[in-house]
Amino acid sequence: MKRLAALLTAAVLLLPAGPAFADRDVLVSNLAELNQALGAAVSGDTIVMADGTWQDAVIGLTAPGPLTLRAQTPGKVLLTGRSSLSLNSPHLTVSGLTFTGGQAPDGAQSVITFNSDHGRVTDTAVVDFNPAEPQTAYYWVYFKGGHNRLDHSLLRGKNHQEPVVGNDRGLAAKYNAVDHTRFADVPNVGRNGMEALRIWGYGQWGELGTQEGAYFTIEHNLFEHVDGDDEIISLKSNHNTVRFNTIRQSSGGLVLRYGNHNTVENNVILGERYPASEGIRVSGNSHTVRGNYVAGVSGYGLKVTSGEHMFDENNQLDYLTPGFVPQRNPLAPYGYLFHYGQVTDSEFTANVFVDNAKSDMHLGWFYKNHWPAYQMVLLPERNTFTGNLVHRPKGGVAVVTSPQETAPPLEKFTFEPNTFRGNVVHGGTLDVHAPNSSQGIIVLPRSRQAPPPPPQTAETGPTWSR
Repeated sequence: MKRLAALLTAAVLLLPAGPAFADRDVLVSNLAELNQALGAAVSGDTIVMADGTWQDAVIGLTAPGPLTLRAQTPGKVLLTGRSSLSLNSPHLTVSGLTFTGGQAPDGAQSVITFNSDHGRVTDTAVVDFNPAEPQTAYYWVYFKGGHNRLDHSLLRGKNHQEPVVGNDRGLAAKYNAVDHTRFADVPNVGRNGMEALRIWGYGQWGELGTQEGAYFTIEHNLFEHVDGDDEIISLKSNHNTVRFNTIRQSSGGLVLRYGNHNTVENNVILGERYPASEGIRVSGNSHTVRGNYVAGVSGYGLKVTSGEHMFDENNQLDYLTPGFVPQRNPLAPYGYLFHYGQVTDSEFTANVFVDNAKSDMHLGWFYKNHWPAYQMVLLPERNTFTGNLVHRPKGGVAVVTSPQETAPPLEKFTFEPNTFRGNVVHGGTLDVHAPNSSQGIIVLPRSRQAPPPPPQTAETGPTWSR
């Protein structure tokens, strides 16, 4: 037995030494030390950035994961000047950093970039990290890989071109997520393309596949005074989920711009009559919009858009008038892309609308918009509206369906009706046109008791900033 024990001890001593050094904490005080530590890193290491100001720190993380880069004290590592962070290998985690008092390096696409898969940035802030000129374009966070996550972070004060957060157009950028993050104080500087989140992916060019998509999740985030674009959240791809977010006092709305098969559920939008505040706008087909609460916006509660007619039965461009200017796009299935997709086969269920300035549900919004250059004449059809509740203490029109014009050249179009079941309107009126029917919408006298908003998003932003 003694001989066996001695042999086992000798075998253990001969094992490779690598695992004995796993889970090391390596403190670094400058960029040179950080790069040296990354070059010597092994799986399981934690590299700790010393508290203080890191000027012009361009950090490219390429290391065997899992590996963590964190601040010595969350919120006390300040990246200033021309600094950026990129996660270039799988299974990397970054925590506790603050980008402030600087801007992205010249030519950079973003401040924080997920170039690989299964990365995470958490407990981190980007605050007023802006160039001198608002036309200088870069994102603050950009996803190029898949299965990445930004969470419990703060993004405040972006005032220049490009969205705060973006998902790449390529098929590799899938299954990413942003959660428990606070977006705040994005001013309107009169430039298009300054959304809080713009989610590109399959579906952005009207592709015809039904299973492919970005599969991006946006949940439990807080948006306050986010005014950069009339699309606060802009979905431009298939199969995304937006849920349990709170939008408060922000110009714009939650928008399904391009793509199909998206889910928008249990979000709270509190306009408080903030200028240009909106609810939810929907284009495309096979969406699910349920359980959302929209109150006090200065615009519409829900806008279900008209779609653009582009092609005849042979998939050839169909010019309803000589003034039609089709939107050429070689990446679209037939070489041209509609401005807005027709809304069909979607479900709108158990949404609550309270004291909104304009109509709470408008079906066929944008009908003949920019006519005849655009052919926005495809009314919503085959959609189902079930159990939605409207409270209008000041009266006004609650539900509108745009009427179809039948004078040439529009007489050739016919549309199937949308279905209403168990919807209730307190204190409002209806403006419903064929082929739709108001059957399934109950109109009751004005009620003093409107349902209060559900619990709002809590615990957003970095733990050290609460």
